[in-house]
Amino acid sequence: MIAAWMLYCIGIAVAFVVVGEALERALHLARRATRWAWVAALAGSYALPAAAWLRPSAFAGLPVPLAGPVAAGASVSQRVGPPLPPPTRPFSLGDLDAALTWAWGLSAGAVALALLGAGLRLAAWRRRWRVTTLDGRTVLVSDNVGPAVVGVWRPQVVLPAWSLELRSGERRLMLLHEDEHVRARDPWLRAAGAALLALAPWNPALWWQVRRLRLAVEMDCDARVLARGGDTPEYAELLLRVGERRARLPLGAAALGEPVSFLGRRIRRLVTDLPRWRWAGATAAGCIAAAAVAVACEAPRPVGLRQETRAGELVYSVFSADAPVSRVRTRAFAESTTVATMQAITQHYPELLREPTGPRVEVWFVADSRNRVVRTLKRPGPDVITVGIPGIRAVFPELDPSNVYGWSVHQVPEFRGMLRDNVRVIWIGLRAGADHDSALSESSIDERPVFLSGPPLQYPPLLRQAGIQGTVMVRAIIDTTGRAEPASVQVVESPHPGFNEAARNAVLQARFRHGRFRGRAVRVQIEFPVEFRTRG
Repeated sequence: MIAAWMLYCIGIAVAFVVVGEALERALHLARRATRWAWVAALAGSYALPAAAWLRPSAFAGLPVPLAGPVAAGASVSQRVGPPLPPPTRPFSLGDLDAALTWAWGLSAGAVALALLGAGLRLAAWRRRWRVTTLDGRTVLVSDNVGPAVVGVWRPQVVLPAWSLELRSGERRLMLLHEDEHVRARDPWLRAAGAALLALAPWNPALWWQVRRLRLAVEMDCDARVLARGGDTPEYAELLLRVGERRARLPLGAAALGEPVSFLGRRIRRLVTDLPRWRWAGATAAGCIAAAAVAVACEAPRPVGLRQETRAGELVYSVFSADAPVSRVRTRAFAESTTVATMQAITQHYPELLREPTGPRVEVWFVADSRNRVVRTLKRPGPDVITVGIPGIRAVFPELDPSNVYGWSVHQVPEFRGMLRDNVRVIWIGLRAGADHDSALSESSIDERPVFLSGPPLQYPPLLRQAGIQGTVMVRAIIDTTGRAEPASVQVVESPHPGFNEAARNAVLQARFRHGRFRGRAVRVQIEFPVEFRTRG
């Protein structure tokens, strides 16, 4: 489960990298401080996973199968047919939890030790630096450290000895740059970014965000220096000169001389004028940032499915042709079907994941030997249910009991808050090779399905206004209750793609009189026309 959450956090951080890039562009075009773009990106990269952890009901869930304990044996009340194969424990992401916990702790400790070491080294350096007054202010002078601002609680400017030989104008710009760092509390931002890395050092997107924060801090400082009367060519020349000297910098210090990879971007920012269409560009970049935030918020959080059911909670029922029923209580079937159940709900009934509460609902799934859903039904559920062959035949009359391999009943507590409350899931497994997916054609039955009723057709407003009309042919399997099976509904012919979703919904919500063959209700595949006509 830790692996799933790590991947989720990396994905969220990558989305906020896009947010930071777009928001930085928007702020630059609007002539605003760009470092706040990366402050927002870092905050979102941590806040969103924290919210998904603390308020899981506000986020969609992505089921992640975790290996649970495997029963050493199975208690059998009656035994018929061949014995069940012994349950096996497949590999899952949960197996990595112990190793990842150690790796997380060691990497976080390594980063914390690096920060502590940098602080101790800085303290040792400061004891060797001399204090002097330069151009009316007190600064520290080192042999080859700086120019930079060191310290968080009491920030001080440190200059390398060679900077004392600069012209007065260049020295003034250098001091002005460092003073702007102190005035804007940039050391606090840099220290906070380094501290955040210690919390999740395994996340490469966070390292990128902190690196871009450092660059944005320097670019903002450059802009403030020029706004306070700095000469652009002279200041750019000073940046080049400082970059050539490549003086040592304390870890996390705000400094005029940043890495060479930053220098080119800083100088290009200084000498490049903003485009005439800057407000349009700022708006577009802001929209991209907002879209990336929305994508990050809609990303489903990982939720582990660890099947730890008590003995007798789930009933595995085995049927064979020569014996009607035998009941075997075991975890093997429950473990294999719980994960498949959540995947089936995600595909066929996603609203049950989004809605926190509602009336009691019963969801039935019929699956083949590979746990692929071939039939499904959702209906209001009773307070008490007894699942057996009579109950299964009442829901799916066309099922042959000799083809049913087993079933299980899943209650909401198994899904650990992922699923809406008051939901019961009945999973029916079919034997390998069973002819489970056959549906009769209209031409081969005695009574065809007949449309009885349905809600008003939802004509897409844009297509209605444009005067577009036509007939959509929808293929579906009508089950024995007179409803279209959701997994079978598909559009086979359409005059415009905008009609497809409305046509599918119309068939799903419609009621039919079920088809009959030799006096028995059967599943029938039909092609149903859905007409979209404007009134002339």
